[in-house]
Amino acid sequence: MRGSPLFRALIAFVVLLVLSWPLWRLTHARSGPVDLPVAPQSGAALKDIRLQLEFTKAPTEIVVLSLGKEIWRDPAPGLMVATELKLPYPAAGIDLQFQVSWPEESLNALRVGLTDPAGEKHEKTLWGKGHAVDVLSFP
Repeated sequence: MRGSPLFRALIAFVVLLVLSWPLWRLTHARSGPVDLPVAPQSGAALKDIRLQLEFTKAPTEIVVLSLGKEIWRDPAPGLMVATELKLPYPAAGIDLQFQVSWPEESLNALRVGLTDPAGEKHEKTLWGKGHAVDVLSFP
């Protein structure tokens, strides 16, 4: 009976049954509290940051957010727009969220040029059809 296929199938079933509980616990873990980004302290030094935005097609609106707060908006920018911002700029860099709305559903692009407080220029590109929302990280 030891070598019979039925006995081996029974052993395999018992092993799978025993392992199913830990496997289920691993794949159905309870979610804990989510770590959200912490807003900079009020004493954080604000630094000059230059944003230069270039679009393949003029958008109907552009909104820039930092840590969930709106820091700049232009309701009808042209193909190019530049602005100076004063923001905390930690040594690790900064994450900015861009929300762009284009008048058509065709594929469009936004090239973001960011000049950091040290004078270094960083470029990122965002693509979208009609509306795009993305977070871009700058070192």
